[in-house]
Amino acid sequence: MEKGMVFIYNLVLITAYSGIFWMSFSLLFNGKDKILLWIGIIFGAILADDIVIFASELFGNFADYYNKIFMIVPTHKTLIYLILSLGYLTIFKQLLNKTITRRDYGILAVYVIFMLFVPAMDNSAWKIWLYFLPSQLYNAYIGAECLHIIKKNPEKYQDPFYKWCKRLFSITVLMNISIIAEDTIVIFNFDTYSKYYINMNNRSFTSDILYLLYALFSAGYLMYYLKILLKNNTIVEEVTNQTRGNLPSDIEESILFRFSEAYHLTAREREILKVLLMDKTNQEISEDLYISLGTAKTHVHNIFQKIGVVKRPQLLEVYDIYRREQLKKEPEKETPSP
Repeated sequence: MEKGMVFIYNLVLITAYSGIFWMSFSLLFNGKDKILLWIGIIFGAILADDIVIFASELFGNFADYYNKIFMIVPTHKTLIYLILSLGYLTIFKQLLNKTITRRDYGILAVYVIFMLFVPAMDNSAWKIWLYFLPSQLYNAYIGAECLHIIKKNPEKYQDPFYKWCKRLFSITVLMNISIIAEDTIVIFNFDTYSKYYINMNNRSFTSDILYLLYALFSAGYLMYYLKILLKNNTIVEEVTNQTRGNLPSDIEESILFRFSEAYHLTAREREILKVLLMDKTNQEISEDLYISLGTAKTHVHNIFQKIGVVKRPQLLEVYDIYRREQLKKEPEKETPSP
């Protein structure tokens, strides 16, 4: 690839990654979604990695230096892969409202340790292939496990949002298998690894395609989150300022009670829900209800589990839909009391 094409190609990638990076952190300042943080961290890592690869493609001296260091101590690449795998694991499990298991962490730890010891091998194509293999297998495993969770519990994942998630997981599995195939072809047929001479392709075009697909999915999620955030600002105002609205407060209390009954919330959880609908943080819930922060987090987690959401904007959206349905059933109560 000519240097002009390399420059344009990388400019497109850097622009896409930077856009997602800045948008995720901008929304993070206005929300409380852990997924936003990890999207920003992931694309920050991808951006940093692409800049290094870009430099190795443009400057021969830098490429020689980078390749020699990479063959001895590939700390940069190992850190990037650790961030990506941990980020995928956290985001995917959050999307499905599942906790990360010890097995997930254990496999991650084993593959990272393996990547740290592979550089001790003699320079060869097998050394590089074995170095890259665990991360791709692990990422494919994460996607496959999440697909299995959806398949095993179809009744819990009927929302159209989870169809979007299923596509994301499927792409993760297929693309990581494709990355392994590309690495196998390139490493064993085009690269050169010896004691005195190293010529390696640092870029994986299949990885670039996957990252761009992740950027599209992330952009869709960020726009979805922004839409819900703007909508929920109105919902929160309606619920918290009910006495100044068009409805008597007893109707709001009745709707809240019926909502809690529908989702089998305890009396304490109903109290927590009422404060949650005011968009307060766990710390504020703790202070308002005179309970410990740990207890507040536990109640919030249990509420999310019962309602089937993973974040506050989703909770507010579910409550708003239920609230509107209840109001339609009681048109005679929509008129404010004199």
